[in-house]
This record gives sequence, C-alpha cells and structure tokens, in this order.
Amino acid sequence: MDEDALSDFKAFGVTVEIEQSEKSDDIEILECNWPSLEAFLACSTQWRVVTSTSGGMNGLTSRMVFIGLDYTACKMVLRHLKAAAHIFDDLRAMEEEALPHLNEVDQ
Repeated sequence: MDEDALSDFKAFGVTVEIEQSEKSDDIEILECNWPSLEAFLACSTQWRVVTSTSGGMNGLTSRMVFIGLDYTACKMVLRHLKAAAHIFDDLRAMEEEALPHLNEVDQ
C-alpha cells in the first residue's frame, strides 16, 4: 500500500496495519520471465561505458556514461546458458529500461 492510500485512510480516521511483507523492497517476477532476468544478471558485467569529462578553471569532473551492453559478449553468455532465442530480445528490452537509470546524474 502506498503513502497516498495510507493518507486517505488516515483522513477518514481509519488505522491500517501493514504486514511486514508489504514493507519489503522485493518485487515479483513471473515464472515465465525468470530465464530472461537470470540472463540479464549474467550479462551485468558486459556494459560498454565511456568517460565524460567536463569543467574548466574550477576543476574537472568525470563520470561514467553507460552506452549499452556488449552484444557479442552477451550472446556468448546466452549460448553458455543455452537460452531460448527470445531471451536476447528480452535482454535488449531490459537494457533499454536500465540505461536511463544507470545514467542518472545526481543534482
């Protein structure tokens, strides 16, 4: 249950007890998606990155920018895992979703 729902209940004078399982950061993975997640995690060391440097008189700052997965290396991992052909497509979809998060810059 999210904070908005809890606030709504509180506004009506209703107390809601949250079970420990609802407080968890755990996420549910459908069984049919498990092989794709395992493949993505197995390829987690195969990110291509570049270093971006900026700054001037006040000093230089550098940061890593994630470009994407090294597909050649990932295909070797998938072959080793004997992954189904569709797993590569799933891997690319997860890569697309992960890149913005990996490249977030703290302001």
